[in-house]
Amino acid sequence: MPFLSRDWRSPGDQWVRTNEGWERLKLWRIKIFERMNENILARLLRLAVSEYDDTWHKHQPHIHYIKGISKERKVMTSLSEAFIHLDIAGAARDIRRFSYVKKLMFLLLTRNFRYLSGTSQKNIISILEEMTNQALKTETNVPAMKELLNCAVNTLTDGQYSHIGSESLWNKHSVAASRMIAKLDKYRVKQRKTDGKPMFDELPEDCLRCIFRKLSDHNDIIHTGQACQTNHRVSSQMLLWKQLCFFHFTDRQLLVFLPRELGLDEDKIDWKYIYRRCYKRFGMKDIFADHLAICCHCDTLFWQSIGHPCFSDSEVKSRPLLPEAFLDLFLL
Repeated sequence: MPFLSRDWRSPGDQWVRTNEGWERLKLWRIKIFERMNENILARLLRLAVSEYDDTWHKHQPHIHYIKGISKERKVMTSLSEAFIHLDIAGAARDIRRFSYVKKLMFLLLTRNFRYLSGTSQKNIISILEEMTNQALKTETNVPAMKELLNCAVNTLTDGQYSHIGSESLWNKHSVAASRMIAKLDKYRVKQRKTDGKPMFDELPEDCLRCIFRKLSDHNDIIHTGQACQTNHRVSSQMLLWKQLCFFHFTDRQLLVFLPRELGLDEDKIDWKYIYRRCYKRFGMKDIFADHLAICCHCDTLFWQSIGHPCFSDSEVKSRPLLPEAFLDLFLL
């Protein structure tokens, strides 16, 4: 309630009644925050983050792509602007877009990172830091991040004397990459506590078979199969490797290594061997849960799952952009 002191010149203050008597509202608020435990603070943070996520989902990261310069327009979309307006750093926190951002960073580091502008280089390093923090926070994609950071270190080492821009900035990039690798080296896999729920190796083989079929990377299948005999038996089934072969490779690619003997029983084909040969020859198909796209009406770059505001009243038609195609737009 408002309180006026005896001195009429005082602006007054708000007071609140507590168990200990009357206290100033400002001091009482400070005491309340000091007495808050970690659970209450964590709850408040979760509420704040949820409100931020709700407002973020209403925002659609996009940028209008200007193909080239002319006499009337001397402006061209830059890579740094695309990173900012498409929220590439925020996309690294989304598990659906993490693989796309990782592939994009790998191409930038291996192609011509040393020839990019200082602003683009700083954006790439900040995105790598965001990806590293996200991998440590969620405890996922840690080996992939180690591989990506090792690629960054090799790129920075090779371009030590042939890069464009400030030498001190290049040294800062090297220090940042080494710091991120040190963070990942300190990471240790936490063993799951016994909570009475079934473990992965306790699941029936039918459930394990369904889980293995959802994996698109053969390394995940091989590493999981090395955990126990049951996993090894399920991961060695030829039907699983046959599905991987038809998922990653075309019929023409498979015919290169399929046996040509007539009358050969399909059950006798070693699909694991065929997958290994096709993988060495053609490589593995990239899988992205979400990807960038370009609108066919307004030439706007946007994330496929979020969409973008388009001036066209008809059905919005877009063309998906693989990471290679995205960099080709900027002549990289």
